[in-house]
Amino acid sequence: MRFPSLVKGLLGLAVATSGIGAHAAATLIYANHACSGTCAIQSFSATTGANVGNFTQNRGNGRGVVTVGDIIYYTTADSGSIFKRRISDNADLGVAFSVAGATGLQSISFDGTNFWVGDYSGTKNAYLVNGSNGSLIKTVTLANAAGFYDGLEYFNGKLIANRFDGGIRGAQTYDVYSAVDGSLITANFINTGGHGNGTGIAYDGAEFFVADIFNNRITVWDGITGAFKRNIVLTGDPINVIEDISVDFADRPDTCGGPNQPPCNNIPTPATLPLAVLALFAAFAAPRLRSRQG
Repeated sequence: MRFPSLVKGLLGLAVATSGIGAHAAATLIYANHACSGTCAIQSFSATTGANVGNFTQNRGNGRGVVTVGDIIYYTTADSGSIFKRRISDNADLGVAFSVAGATGLQSISFDGTNFWVGDYSGTKNAYLVNGSNGSLIKTVTLANAAGFYDGLEYFNGKLIANRFDGGIRGAQTYDVYSAVDGSLITANFINTGGHGNGTGIAYDGAEFFVADIFNNRITVWDGITGAFKRNIVLTGDPINVIEDISVDFADRPDTCGGPNQPPCNNIPTPATLPLAVLALFAAFAAPRLRSRQG
């Protein structure tokens, strides 16, 4: 009887291809804030914007944030180090790694194995840092970024970054670059004109989320066209001046489940399996069921 093995094989194919035409929508968005007194990293519902979690941030003026499973990684404006904290018990886990020569770091991101870190020392640099030992893998220069740009995200083998410090100027522009060499792919992919400022940016597999730094909200943009879709108004006890935001990278189809990547938090269900896999399953199952009935 080979039907059980067939099911196992098809489910394996479904998991491998579940990133095609399907994604796990973000449930929580984590935010790091600029601060001069009370600092915190907060989590908000991606649906309602309600504040659902608060985590200690005692390392300085907050900038970047990345969440992977139970760990928050974050940066500050006046340090070349990336710090980490555990979500489940708010434990301080110290310094994850440091970028040699950097006096400040801004938005950070994760490609499933290594970290992308934006420079906050006045250059156009973005650093790819080894996720295991913190060694510098490479530095790329983002042509359209000005010094102290403060939005950077990895997605699907590319980078998206804003052009300047969103806390200083008004509307913000985000450009798409190659994650291989930093070359410009698409200019002006997202423009927040008419929708507030823009600092940090996050991606959940289908949509981009942009921190509207002074307005206690997050704007949402189409991941294919870059068009504005909606606002998420943050409520509960939000701390103003949001610098960077992150979803859980273990929920993203492009940053989990691969070699050397964290396991995916979400296992596909029939409602999210690719249609081609379900059709293949039905094609093989029907003859076997008929033969058993006959």
